[in-house]
Amino acid sequence: MSRYTRPPNTSLFVRNVADATRPEDLRREFGRYGPIVDVYIPLDFYTRRPRGFAYVQYPLFYLILISE
Repeated sequence: MSRYTRPPNTSLFVRNVADATRPEDLRREFGRYGPIVDVYIPLDFYTRRPRGFAYVQYPLFYLILISE
């Protein structure tokens, strides 16, 4: 195994996120499935409005425990 391998992906890609959605809303919904490290909703560079998708990041140790 190479020493430059990437760690397993720990984030969930969420599509069709409404403009009025806040990170707290996604934390509440996806927090049912485990602890959440971060919620990121990217903004459009020019309009500063949400781009319609988000990332929900779970801790790595939690995903390892679930998969075993």
